[in-house]
Amino acid sequence: MEQPKPDTSETGLDAKDELIQALREELETVITEEWCTAVYTRANAPKDADPECNTQQRTVMQVLTRSVRTQRLYFVIRAIIMSLIGALLTLIVVLYLGTINVIQAVLLGIIVFIIALVTSRLLDKQIIQTTKKIIHQLNKHKKLRNFILNQL
Repeated sequence: MEQPKPDTSETGLDAKDELIQALREELETVITEEWCTAVYTRANAPKDADPECNTQQRTVMQVLTRSVRTQRLYFVIRAIIMSLIGALLTLIVVLYLGTINVIQAVLLGIIVFIIALVTSRLLDKQIIQTTKKIIHQLNKHKKLRNFILNQL
């Protein structure tokens, strides 16, 4: 029997998303083997006919889908913060030197990336707090949130 697909309209993720599909397949395997088999042996009823099993599966899938959405938003926001740090450092160096050649630009890019990465890890607590606030605001603006999730 085909399992009902969770409603992803609230989460802003497409049901055809590869990560969501992989999670769904894994979840169906685990739930069928663990929960539904246990219910089947207790009730001596067909596994497919158990509404409790289907409800548990939908609930867990909704939680996982929301988790994926939050992780993706967190990644996008963290990447934006890192790029802003990198852009600021690059601007300061270019303003100081006046001009740079290709070799200097490559070296500067590597150094700036490492500095931005280290800075973002050092400021991890503050970035997480900022990200939570941004995600909270994005939840109020579903079109913008869905655009970020689907296009970035």
